[in-house]
Amino acid sequence: MDTLIFGGLLATMLAVCRRASRTVVLGVWWSMLIIVFLLMTHHIAAGPSLKLSF
Repeated sequence: MDTLIFGGLLATMLAVCRRASRTVVLGVWWSMLIIVFLLMTHHIAAGPSLKLSF
């Protein structure tokens, strides 16, 4: 999940540095926000799986 967040930040930064239109920057930012929100709700709903099997 961290990789997705950093990838989204990188994509947003690249869109800003390449001076893309405001629509592209906001589109990337909002899509990453929605994806992170959905992953977080899935992660919280799944419950912790802390059992170790050796």
